[in-house]
Formats: sequence, structure tokens, C-alpha cells
Amino acid sequence: MAIPDAQYSFDMNAAQQAANRWGERSKQHSKFEEAVRKKQYSKLDTAERRAARANRLLRSIDNTAPQLTTAMIGPYESCIERATGTPEVTAESISDAFLERIIGQTRDFQYVSFLEQALYVAKSVARVVTKLGGGRIGYGTGFMVSPSLLITNHHVLPSSDLASQSTVEFNFQRDRLGKDLPVLTLNLEPESFFLNDQSLDFALVAVAPSQELRAYGWCPLIKEPGKIVAGESINIVQHPKGETKQVVIRENRLIDGLDGEDLFYHYEADTEPGSSGSPVFNDQWEVVALHHSGIPKKNNNGDLIGTDGKVWRKGDDPSRLEWVANEGVRISKLVEFISKASVPTAAMPLMKELLDAKRPEVDEGITVREPKPVSPNPPVIRDDVDYPYVADNHGRITMTIPLQITVSLGNLAVPQTANFRTQSPLIRTDEAATSVVKPDPDDPTYAHRPGYVVDFLGFTVPFPSLTNATRLKAYQFKDANGVKTFELKYHHYSVLFNKDRQLAFVAGVNFDPIAPVQLSRESKDKWYYDPRVTPKELQAGEDLYADNPLDRGHLVRRADSAWGETEEEAQLGNDDTFHFTNCSPQHEITNQGKTQSAPAGLKLWGQLEKHVATQGKKNQRKLSIFNGPVFRNSDRVYRGVKLPKEFWKIIAFANDSGKPSVAAFVLSQAELIADLKEEFEVGEYKTVQVRIKDLESRTGLDFGPFDGWDVMEKPEATESFTGDTAMIVVNSLDDIVL
Repeated sequence: MAIPDAQYSFDMNAAQQAANRWGERSKQHSKFEEAVRKKQYSKLDTAERRAARANRLLRSIDNTAPQLTTAMIGPYESCIERATGTPEVTAESISDAFLERIIGQTRDFQYVSFLEQALYVAKSVARVVTKLGGGRIGYGTGFMVSPSLLITNHHVLPSSDLASQSTVEFNFQRDRLGKDLPVLTLNLEPESFFLNDQSLDFALVAVAPSQELRAYGWCPLIKEPGKIVAGESINIVQHPKGETKQVVIRENRLIDGLDGEDLFYHYEADTEPGSSGSPVFNDQWEVVALHHSGIPKKNNNGDLIGTDGKVWRKGDDPSRLEWVANEGVRISKLVEFISKASVPTAAMPLMKELLDAKRPEVDEGITVREPKPVSPNPPVIRDDVDYPYVADNHGRITMTIPLQITVSLGNLAVPQTANFRTQSPLIRTDEAATSVVKPDPDDPTYAHRPGYVVDFLGFTVPFPSLTNATRLKAYQFKDANGVKTFELKYHHYSVLFNKDRQLAFVAGVNFDPIAPVQLSRESKDKWYYDPRVTPKELQAGEDLYADNPLDRGHLVRRADSAWGETEEEAQLGNDDTFHFTNCSPQHEITNQGKTQSAPAGLKLWGQLEKHVATQGKKNQRKLSIFNGPVFRNSDRVYRGVKLPKEFWKIIAFANDSGKPSVAAFVLSQAELIADLKEEFEVGEYKTVQVRIKDLESRTGLDFGPFDGWDVMEKPEATESFTGDTAMIVVNSLDDIVL
């Protein structure tokens, strides 16, 4: 977890130079998309590099599965030379079709091992932590390249003195359930080995010896060519902004190998300040580059551009820069430089160890767990557990227990979805525990949830989008059609989910207050886990809310989604709001205003949508509404979940002239959750209306055109601002600017 005074390794000069190199290669970049789409590698890289890549892949396949080589070559036999016993191609004979055949075949062949190799090499990646003085901490990324040496960027460790003030943290990551792992912290020992260079932006430094260190492995620096060609996928393991270890994988490509003796690669990927020093891998998990900088966007005047489209000035926050690509230092050039470098005699053994390093075997000090034997005993079906079932119209029931079984009950009439206790499987219980039973039994795969509709208001109101900073934390999955997406779609609304915080970034809903059916609240709340978000523990669930004054607070209000042309549609919209992905921990006072001492600001929060919908000359009007928490590093951890102190709301609507308008609000619960007790005093809570541009900086989301639609940017709004602060304290509905 980053701290407020943290600084994330970032070199503005390196970024400027990268932007210049990017601009010089604009013609090559314009060819890139079409060439990749048509698999025309000849337009992306030189014949020599393509032949070297083909031969490296052929050797790898021939060493592990020679029968595949013969099957693969097929009609390309005339391109092959076999003088050495291993099939090879030349620069003159290499073709786009043959290279694509090899790359595709290799990718399929390595698919199962791909994940194992990823986990293996990721162990060698560590967070670099540097004491900068004055209580400030610097963060970067580095990785082991031999049993003793770690590499990172020059701008992370520009001197041996700074290296001596640094440590590296291995295993700063989470397990498959999202729980923090124990961290191995080791000192750096520049007195044993230190070599860096500013032009190549690298620093090599010794790590303090430890019996445990060898278990984390290393990624050797390979000098030989043929590790990658333009158009291929790249993968990066990193600690963005000093956060827990993360990975960008496969959906990123090498854009440009640059020409001749150039030192750099350009590639697509999501990175952040703090990612400096990360390894860039090919699909065989060989290091092809040392990541050192994002490439900032420039306008036609050569000025750097921020995410708001405005000119970025020196001294502005680097996280607000708009990035177009990334740049890394080519490993072959690094090895060439290092092999010629002069080091003290005492450091020569470590230098030789580095240059001779090969990928470690799996038993190089790494504990490999043997798989547990499969028990011959049948699974235990407990009589104190509710097992969900789904019944069809033919009287067949599918019940999910440790085994899935289908039982035929003739023409028995049963409800479509329920929970059964195993000792009496035909007795319905309405007091069942929270489960993953779908609220919509006719759509068990969520394939037909329409989600948020962008043109609901008669003009396009885009869903807030993720930025480079938030995308790495967002939960991505494959929908029912196999398409990768971040958007969890439900009836009338959608969610972008933060897997790090176990809560939603944003939930956006279409609200029609004049629809024929408006469902009133009925029955006891029952919340559901979304089966698309796995493991289930990524969703903050029942354990967070037991025996405390925290409520399961809807982000999308039930009333905003429970409408429709028919009662069935309204019921589906109602039920879908009870997913834990649409839930955020709110103090019961904030969420429901349960006591008379709840201040007016809290009561106003639940009235904002209705107020906006009923204002103006058009009676009630449709709205698109977005809700979410404000995530801060300083949020208090409670039962493994950081509790947001603030919540925000954006209401989009058509004004009386039919033009797009938005209003943004923030509500705080900071004092209520400061000390969770059964008895508490209610502090001063006020809803405030804020500017979209200020809310963007708080949330890390991109609200697109909303800034231009913001009612707070109207000249008359400034008259109501609180002092020098661009906000309005909402003491009553009359205070709201629309």
C-alpha cells in the first residue's frame, strides 16, 4: 500500500525523449494496425529479425516436440534448410505466412505452460523501496537477473548512495483469494556490485544474500536475437504506483522495434509511475526489454497533453498525463553494454554469474507442492447448508452440491428458483443464507442483461471509463460470448468493479420515473454474489456487515432500477440491484437515516434523483445516474476491506432546452466510520454539489464530455460557491444548481 508522501519513480526527461522518438516514427506507426490485422510482418520488421524470430521458435519447438516441427512446416518445406539438423529459414526465404504459422502454433502449444511460466517468472519481480529523506519514500520495480543481482532503471537508483538506502520486497502481492502474502524484505548491497548508465536507463545492484532469495528465481538477460518481432504480444509484471504486484498480459503488442542500432522498443501496455524497472516479456516469458517510461501524448505544437485535453505544464501531476504507448530498453543492447563494462575485480564473479545465467530449473531452491491425492470417498453433503437448485418446466431439478445431479420429479409444479435443505429437499426456506442463486432464472449466464444504455436520454451519455491508473485495478472477465470486458451488465444498470477494493468503481443506471410500473419495496432484502466475479471472495460480502452498524448500501438505488413497461421487467430491475457488486459499506445513518438525529444532508441524499427528475417544464424526465465510492489510500481497513469515507453521485438529464446537463454531488461518512461501535454520536454531515473536473481527480475515472455539460460551470453557479472552494453546500433541495 502506498503512503501519502510516496514518490513513484518517474523521469520526465526520459518521457520527453521517448515522446520525441515516438514522433519520429509516426509513419511506421500508421502502418502498424493494418499490417497486424493482415499479418503482414514484412511491413513491421526487417527480414533478418523475422528470420531470427522464426528460427528461435523452431529450435524451441524442435527441442520439445520434434513431431510438431514436421507437421508445422508442411507446404513450406522449400523454405527450410537442414544443414545443422535443426530446420532453419533465411532472410531471403522467410514469408509472412510461415512466420504467422510458427507464431500461432507456438502460442497454442505453450498455452497450458504459459500460466505456470508466468507465475514462475513473476516471483523474481520485486518492489524497490527507497528512503528519500524527510520522511519521503520512493517506489519502483526491479527483477532478479541472476542469483545475486537485481536490475531496475537508472532513474530509480541513480547512485550507489541511494541504493544503500533502498530495500527490495519480494512477494508483495496477493494470493488467489485476494489476501496479502508474507513479504521477504532484503537490503541492497551496492558495495558488492553496482553498475548503472543514464543513456540506457538501467541500474544493476547486488541483493543481500539470503537462503530464501534463491527461491524467487531470476530471469536471465538473453543477448541472442529473435526473441520478438513487431506485432507480437508482450507481457509486463510490475508494481504500479508502488502497489501490490500486477500484470498486463497478452492484449498488448510490440508496436515498433525501431531501426538499426536503436536502443528501444515501443509497445502497448498499461503502466504507471512506479512501474519503472519492470521486465517486458514475450509469450515464452523471455525478457525482451526493461520498461523505463510511458510515452506522453503531444499536440501539434509539441506540448504535452493531460487527460483533460489541456496542455500539461512542468510541475503538474504526472499521473494526469495522457499516454499513447510505452518504451523499454532492448535487452540485447543492455547485455552488449554490460559485457563491455568495467567493474572492480571483487565484482567480477557476480558479473560472470550474470552473463552466464540461464533460466533456473524448477527445483532451484523453489518449493514445489505435490498435488494432494484424490480422495476415494464421496463428497460430504452437509445437512446444515442450503444448496441452490434450478427447476425447468418438465419437473427436472438441477441442484448444486459438491456434485451436480439432475433429478426427475415427473410433473411436479415447483418454483423456478429456490433453496433446499438436503434433509428435506422439497421444503422451501426463505431464511436462507446469502447465495449465488441468480435473481433472473431465465438468464443464468447473464447473457441477456442489457446493462446501461448510453442513448437512453435521446442523446449519448457515455458510461464513465477507466484510466491507466484504474484499469489495472478493475475486474476483467469474458462475457457469455467470450468477449473480454470490464462492464458487468444487469437489468437497467452496469458496474465497473474494483478487484483491489472488493467494491465497485462506479454503478450507472437508466431511470424512467414515468414508466407504467414503479415497483415499491417489498419483502426482506437478500443479497447475491455475482458468479462472473471469481473467486467469490473478491466481492465484499456478508462477513463485512455482520454485528456492526454497517449497512449494505445500494450504489444503484433499488427504486432507480425497479421500473418497466411490465411488472416482470420492474421486478428484474429490482432484484438485480441486490448483487454485492452493487453494494458498498455505508453507516446505517448514512444509508437509511434511521434516527431522528440524522442531519438533513443525509436525508437529502436519497431525494436528489427525484428532485432533478421533477424540476423544469417537462414534468418528470428520464435520468442517467452514476454512483460510486471515493477510494483513498488512507481509508481505514475493517475486516480486510477498506471503508470509503465518501460517496459521489452524477445525475445526467436533458435541460429545458433539450441540451445535455449533469450535476455532481459528494456525501461524507468519515466521522461515522472512524470508530465503529454500536453507540455513536452523529457528526455534521452535509451533501455538497461539486464540479465534474474535481470529481474526476477524486475518483480516477474519465467522465468524457460531462465536464462540458456541468451545471456548476454556469456563471451563475459561482455565486453560490463556498468561499474560494468550487462547491455548494446543500442544506435544502433549493440550494441545488440545475
